Amino acid sequence: MSSWLGHETTKTYKIPIDHLDYKFIEKCTDVKYLEKILKILRSGEEGFFPQLILFCENRIESLAPNSRLLRKEKPVANASNFTTEEWKKINDDLTSWITEMKEDEYKMRYATTEVFKENVENLPPIRSSKNHLSLSQNKAVKTEKKKKNIPRDYKEWDKFDVEKECSKIEDQEDDYSKTSINNNIKLPKAEIDTTGMTTKEKTFAAHREKEKGNEAFVTGDYKEAIAYYSRSISAFPTVAAYNNRAQTEIKLQNWQNALRDCEVVLKMEPENIKALMRRSTVYNNLQNFKVAAEDLRKVLHIDPKNAIAKVSINTYFESHSINM
Repeated sequence: MSSWLGHETTKTYKIPIDHLDYKFIEKCTDVKYLEKILKILRSGEEGFFPQLILFCENRIESLAPNSRLLRKEKPVANASNFTTEEWKKINDDLTSWITEMKEDEYKMRYATTEVFKENVENLPPIRSSKNHLSLSQNKAVKTEKKKKNIPRDYKEWDKFDVEKECSKIEDQEDDYSKTSINNNIKLPKAEIDTTGMTTKEKTFAAHREKEKGNEAFVTGDYKEAIAYYSRSISAFPTVAAYNNRAQTEIKLQNWQNALRDCEVVLKMEPENIKALMRRSTVYNNLQNFKVAAEDLRKVLHIDPKNAIAKVSINTYFESHSINM
C-alpha cells in the first residue's frame, strides 16, 4: 500500500488514507462509512487490493447483511437454466398471463359484460358543449369557445389539470358573464347504479363520468361538472374526483361543499397539495385567515418552492397581520 503514502485523503469522499486499513475497518461500526470505503476500494483509485475488498465486504455483512453494496448481480435466466418441464410451465404461464391481460383490456375498453353493457347504455352520452351551452351573440366569445382545446380520448383526459384550467378561466373573468348557461338543462342523477358491476367496471364508469365532468368544467358548466364528478364518486371514489369537485364548488362559491370535499381528500392523502391549497382558498373566503395561512404553511413544508403558496401566504401576513 505504499502508493497511498503520497495522499492524505482519497479523491472520492475525502476519506483519510489510513482508514483504508484492516485494523480500522475491523473496529469501525459505521455502515455508511464502511460502504464508502468499499466503493473506493472497488474503484481502484488508490490501488487494487482484493483481500482488503473481501475483508471490508465481510465486515459490512456482519453489521448490515442487507446492504445494497453486497448484492450480487445475477445473469438473466434462460431456457438452459431450467428443465424442459419447468421451462414449458414458465412459457405456458406467461402466454396465459398475456392472454388474460388482453381480455381485461378488451373488457375495459368495450365493456363486454351484460350487466355493464346495460348500465353504460343507460348513462348519458359524452356531453357536447353545443347541446348544453347557449352562447351570447358576442362574436368574440363564440370565437373563444371554438378555439377551446377539449381532450378527445382517455390519454388526453389523464393529463387534464383543473388547476391550469382555472388559471385560464380566471385570466378571462368576463367570459363567464358573457356566457349564458342554460338553466333548463336536466342534470343527470348524482349517483350511478353499480349493482352487479365488478371493481374494474366501476372504475371504468367512474373514469368515464369524471371525463365528462372535466369537459363540463372546461366549458364553464360548473353545475353540470359537479353532477358528473358526483356520479364518478358514487361509482368509485377517487382523490382526483373529489379534488375536481371541490375546485368546481369553489368556482360556484359553495364554500361548505368545497370544504367537505377537501376534508375527504386530506383524510385519504394528508399531504395532498391541491386539497390543502383549495381548503386554504375556502377558509380565506370564510374569513378564517389564520387557518387559511396554516394550510399554506403545510403546502410550503411539503413543497418549499410552491410559488402560489408563497405569494398567498405573504399576502395574508401583509393584509391580515398574521404572525409567521
